This record gives sequence, structure tokens and C-alpha cells, in this order.
Amino acid sequence: MTLRLVATFMFAFALPATVLSQQSQDAKSVADAAVASGPTTVCVGLNQTDLRGQVECEKRDTARLFLVAGKPEAALRLLCATTEARAAFGDDKNGVPDKCLQSVGIKKP
Repeated sequence: MTLRLVATFMFAFALPATVLSQQSQDAKSVADAAVASGPTTVCVGLNQTDLRGQVECEKRDTARLFLVAGKPEAALRLLCATTEARAAFGDDKNGVPDKCLQSVGIKKP
């Protein structure tokens, strides 16, 4: 009877405490990543006629949010799709950014 009571106590209280501890560590690492990513800039205030610049800014901001959320592959895919990355790697402006994706290790040559 006592052994069953101790086992029930361990299962009911110790196991959830371990899970909660892990969750708080995960939340802390996400918060640390958010701080390390630098200040967040909003893509407003740009020239209202420069819609292309607005779209590119939103891609970079979304990539930053994916990185903070622990999705680095999604962030790299978005960054490779920016005009600047396409120009830097010599990728086609309208096609899949193969050279960039290969360079960051997402796509195999």
C-alpha cells in the first residue's frame, strides 16, 4: 500500500514537474534567440510607392520570426528568395533560388 502511494506521488507530481521544467527551458531559449536576433523593425515608413522594397522587407522580417520560432530552414528559404540573395548568388529572379539553397545546405547539388 505504501509503495503504491509513493509510486502514485512520484507519477502525479515529479513527472509533471520535469515536463514543466523542460518547457520553461525551451521558452527561455526562444526568448534568448529573440534577444540575440536584434531589434525588430517594422516594414512601414518606407516609400509608399516602393512596393517591391516593402515585400523584400517583409520577407526578411518573416525570416527573422521563423528563426526566433526555431525554424531555421524556413528562415533560410525566405532569405534565399529575396532579391538581394538572388543577385548575390546569381540565381534567376523568377525561378527557384537553387544556388543560394545549395550554399546554405538546404538543397543538394
